[in-house]
Amino acid sequence: MHLFSRVATLTGGPIQPIEWAANITAHVNGLMGVELSLWQGQFGYPLGTVAWSAVFESRAHLAEETSKLAGDQGFLDLVGQGQEFATTPFTDTLRTVVHATSEPGDAPPIGAWAELTTAAPAAGQIGAARAWGVEIADRYSAVTGTPSVFLADDYGPFGQLTWLVAHVDAAAADRANEAVAGDADYVAAIDGGGGRFQPGSANRSALIRLA
Repeated sequence: MHLFSRVATLTGGPIQPIEWAANITAHVNGLMGVELSLWQGQFGYPLGTVAWSAVFESRAHLAEETSKLAGDQGFLDLVGQGQEFATTPFTDTLRTVVHATSEPGDAPPIGAWAELTTAAPAAGQIGAARAWGVEIADRYSAVTGTPSVFLADDYGPFGQLTWLVAHVDAAAADRANEAVAGDADYVAAIDGGGGRFQPGSANRSALIRLA
């Protein structure tokens, strides 16, 4: 199972770029057999950042579904319209699901608050970092009651790992963060990850689902 994401930083004010992003999301969902969701960066991203994401069974499945877009004139027209909002080239990421603390369910609702943590293993520590990553995902879900997904980045910084959680709203994110901050065993487990990762490689970010 793979999580595909496309990230873009848009300009042109708070309304028109988001309307365009929502329109192209709806159009793509009318063509593909998987659900594409639209997110807006809240923290850890430049202002104006949006992200599209969808889950695919494999690279072959991704190629099969996205091939449906290449010959669709409506999609191509929307892509052309979006160039007026683009400040930089869009960035694609593909991540493999290594471990999930619950069975796949419905997509997060509109207004859901997603949090991502990424970090790159130190030299010779990829196996140890992955094992620790599974442990942390399980601990997080046990403390908060929120499902957690642990992924390995297929491209980009070599060996980079990602933890992803999606809360139903910002209030739920507050409760989860308060819970882990107040759990001594969880904090101790986080401290135990030192040495497994490259110093300074960890990064946290948050997004809210728009469509």
